[in-house]
Amino acid sequence: MMVIKKQLPFVKFETTGTGEPVVLVPGGLTGWLSWKPHAEQLSSRYRVIRTQLLSVDLGLRNEPMPSNYSVDFETNALHRTLDQINISKADFVAWSYGTEITLNFALNNPDRIRTLTLIEPPAVWVLRSRGPLSEELLKQQKQIQSLGPGDISEAQLVWFSHFAGFVPEGTDPRRSPQWSVWFQHIQSLRTRDVVFRHQDNIKRVRNSKPPVLLFKGEGSARFLHQIIDILGEEFPNAQTEMLPGGHAPQLVSMQQFMKILTNFWASTA
Repeated sequence: MMVIKKQLPFVKFETTGTGEPVVLVPGGLTGWLSWKPHAEQLSSRYRVIRTQLLSVDLGLRNEPMPSNYSVDFETNALHRTLDQINISKADFVAWSYGTEITLNFALNNPDRIRTLTLIEPPAVWVLRSRGPLSEELLKQQKQIQSLGPGDISEAQLVWFSHFAGFVPEGTDPRRSPQWSVWFQHIQSLRTRDVVFRHQDNIKRVRNSKPPVLLFKGEGSARFLHQIIDILGEEFPNAQTEMLPGGHAPQLVSMQQFMKILTNFWASTA
């Protein structure tokens, strides 16, 4: 009898430049597109690996999400990809949903992390380390559960832009210069409530050794700032920075972000 082995997924990636490796892991809406300008600057000094998320790739190709999709599913695909291209240790920089995946990877593989930079991580399990979630956040979890497995609507994208802190409450995101790009990537949001369902132990953060750089965006979602504050307290070797830009400070305040990031790397060399 023939046994057919199911091929495990890898993430798409692009490599530019030479030097010490830097892995860029994107957010869950626009994916690796958001890291393109940063990769262009960094590739003059580093080997930059700009990765895509499976959820974004599948959304752009209008293919269904796997029934067993989870944070671990994305993390394992990232792990296999880095093994495939022989990245044994690197500086990791991640944004939004990508920080949940990267943090998971880092806690499972601490020997592969030189430094860790996390921008606005939605690691809800970190909040649970301090007690039960607020009624407001539980209500938002029910709302985000509706994001998939079917197609995402324009109204759901509008809601998500407020939930994540891309635009302030009372502001119509459809008037944002980024709306057309967000709308092109609308089906990337079919991850439902995986960031709420993912579990971990804060003790693993306390035992983490690599230097950590955390970023908040001014005007972003309150629960994201709470997560960053807790991580800043629990990581033994962490610094926290605040920049203008809501949920996307690395884009809105790109030059300030890049200066802080490269100074951070130099200080940990």
